[in-house]
Amino acid sequence: MPQSSRFVFTQPGPGRLLSTKELLELPPPSWLISPILPLGGLVGLYGPSGNGKTFVALDMALSVATGASWQGRSVERGFVVYVSAEGGSGIGKRVKAWLQAHGLDASQADIAWIIESIAVDGDSEDIDALIGRIEFEVERAPSMIVLDTMARVFVGDENETADMGSFVKGVDKLREAFGCTVMVVHHTPRADSYRERGNGAFRGATDTMIRVLKEDVSITVSCDKQKDAEEFEEIALELTKVEGTDSCIVVGGVSKREVQEKESSQVLELLKEIGPSTWDAWRANTGLDSIEFSRHFDYLRRSGKIEHAEGKSWKAKVR
Repeated sequence: MPQSSRFVFTQPGPGRLLSTKELLELPPPSWLISPILPLGGLVGLYGPSGNGKTFVALDMALSVATGASWQGRSVERGFVVYVSAEGGSGIGKRVKAWLQAHGLDASQADIAWIIESIAVDGDSEDIDALIGRIEFEVERAPSMIVLDTMARVFVGDENETADMGSFVKGVDKLREAFGCTVMVVHHTPRADSYRERGNGAFRGATDTMIRVLKEDVSITVSCDKQKDAEEFEEIALELTKVEGTDSCIVVGGVSKREVQEKESSQVLELLKEIGPSTWDAWRANTGLDSIEFSRHFDYLRRSGKIEHAEGKSWKAKVR
């Protein structure tokens, strides 16, 4: 065996060398909200304007600040700094609604608020001032910092690589100062877009990307990047009014997958009743149009719940 394979590197500091043994012994990712927000990671939470991004970000931040579970998922409690650069004092009514719904008072939320815009870039005096305020006034490191939204803290042109790179450097100064998770709330360019606005350097730098989409009161939270773990499954939420307040909170809802399963199961039960049938005969019995029936048919076939019978017929698969 080569001599180098038995060597263990031990010197700390920047650019530290790790042996393969040390590399394999590194701990798995730690979670601020498991398995949603990585501890110490850069997280982008994005979606169209008016789609409930701030409600979701507040729900996560207040869960961390109070130690409450987030939508049934475990949370590592910690101090939070929330930069509401867009919401101003109006965010207070949302926080009041959340605390009331959870049976908590303001003293139980370990969170500090900034309700003005700050400049976030690699040379920002605002970042240095924020770090100084936290170290001097709070005297403990935050577990989470939320920047809501990127548009109100960004310096330059979001579409320029250099400007986006400088923004990421500013965010990294916060992460490195406190070892905290930084969540950046960001917009999509249009209501029908499935990607965030601006240069791709931001996505490239993130550990996690979370998409928020709303239809009526239903909100879908999905993951399209989780660098060091599997992408979490789609989460269904609903906006609901909190009685006695002038605002809403997000609560657990029914996912599109659950709706699909329920509706398609009814189509499958009909096939079991009428027996093996062609696509056309089966559809005619459901009373659905071709597009709607195709959606259920494709789902049942992909999930292995139907199979070919004789000729061009289909039948329910026996399990």
